[in-house]
Amino acid sequence: MPKKIVIVTADWDYFKDQLSMLCSQFIKAGIDCETMNYEDQEALRLIIKYGIDNGVVRIPQIYVIINGDVKRITYEITDDLRLVIKDLDNYLK
Repeated sequence: MPKKIVIVTADWDYFKDQLSMLCSQFIKAGIDCETMNYEDQEALRLIIKYGIDNGVVRIPQIYVIINGDVKRITYEITDDLRLVIKDLDNYLK
């Protein structure tokens, strides 16, 4: 079952460096991972199709693609500015 994680971020994203390190860890663990700038055409395609909620786009966006099926991963930002990724582990099993 081919899996890929795509992280869409921006130069101004507070979590960009943290997410880039996370992607590197996935790659070291044998999981295909890619970070994209939100202005890239492929990133925009993902955002338009899967990343808009109530007319709002949040950056970063995290997607897991399994055999062409795209799932957006939810997260929250805590009061102390930590990024807590909700359900990513469920898709990596």
